[in-house]
Amino acid sequence: MSVFCALRSFSFMAVIVCGLVTAAWSGLRHAPFVHDHDRGDVVWIDTGPR
Repeated sequence: MSVFCALRSFSFMAVIVCGLVTAAWSGLRHAPFVHDHDRGDVVWIDTGPR
């Protein structure tokens, strides 16, 4: 395999890997469970002596 062929294969692999990483990052960043914070009311229970 020539050096040019090796560099071309490596460049193609790098583009594919970067695309997959970008797609995964974007998918995880916009995933619902990342933004699903509990926004409910806080209920305090008084456990002190009466």
